[in-house]
Amino acid sequence: MKEKLLTKKNTAMLHGMAILMMIYHHLFISGNTWYKTAGTSFFDILDPFNFGRADTAQLTFAWFCKICVAVYAFTSGYAMYIQLNRRCAEKISLKQMYAYCGKRLWNFYKKFLLCFLFFITYDYLAGNPHGFDYSPWNYLLNLLGIRATFNGTWWYILVYYCMILISPIVYVLLNRMKLKHYLIAAVLFIASFGAAFLSGNLITYFKTISVFIQHYIVMYLIIFMEGMFCGKYPILDFISSKLNALTSLLLFMLTFVARVMLIRAPSDSLFDLVLIVPFIISVTRLLSYTKRLKGALSYIGRYSSFMWYSHAYFYSYLFFNLVMKSDLSILVYLQVTLYSLATSIVFDTIESLLDSLFKDKSV
Repeated sequence: MKEKLLTKKNTAMLHGMAILMMIYHHLFISGNTWYKTAGTSFFDILDPFNFGRADTAQLTFAWFCKICVAVYAFTSGYAMYIQLNRRCAEKISLKQMYAYCGKRLWNFYKKFLLCFLFFITYDYLAGNPHGFDYSPWNYLLNLLGIRATFNGTWWYILVYYCMILISPIVYVLLNRMKLKHYLIAAVLFIASFGAAFLSGNLITYFKTISVFIQHYIVMYLIIFMEGMFCGKYPILDFISSKLNALTSLLLFMLTFVARVMLIRAPSDSLFDLVLIVPFIISVTRLLSYTKRLKGALSYIGRYSSFMWYSHAYFYSYLFFNLVMKSDLSILVYLQVTLYSLATSIVFDTIESLLDSLFKDKSV
């Protein structure tokens, strides 16, 4: 039997790539505006060929890197379906599914909790230089990951909670729905537009649907469900089996050009609803031809959660002085990446020690 496209190692590789893209996106979403001068980038030589709505090639690449969030959402959905499906082979109940999801949520949250307690305590002891609201209610909401006013890059935590909440229900629906159900849903959706047109409310209806879909939680929940859908049906494996190195490269280039041309702002992710599948397939196939790079990205991917929680502190919040205020963007990027990785390795070690300690006590 041929190996699946999204294996555990390939998923780690994608997460490694995604966190590197996330750091670049956050660093240069507005260009080199926080350097001591205008700053230079290796992307500057590509400015004559720049296209899309961003002013420079560096901005174009930074805006494109926003697709990293869709990578996390899609792979989370795919993995969730696979894991639930393995457990449902034992015919577990919906309650047992939620018990499993609760364990996954704790494994996710405890990493965040470790980083939160360290960085927020450090910020408080440093005199709260950013003037955060440390009132009990606001502190509690941030501690739980429901609010992200202490660190703007933590907004995705609430989205992940919603993904965990809906995953057992989506799993049950996916396994009960047949082709006729998908056709009925499609017909009803199209009919709703027809009814809006006949009643003279098509524009209002379209705007309502558009606003609803473009809400960031809804968008990433849909991408998460796409991942679960692809976990059930072998869509990724079928398409991937038809590609070689050249066609994979062409598919990636088409995905890149399409996203750059379509996005309207740095945070625009609407078109990732469609582009995430060809992006996942093309990148995974391309990286399968480079074993060393694949291994390096898989290694980084092991620490991607901690790198996500910590990287903003090295360019924005507490430890900015550790990052040399260089005019060359690649040096700043490498420093933030390496500091985040080193910090994440330390956090991962601490987490392992705490897990062993509490496990020993529970025995």
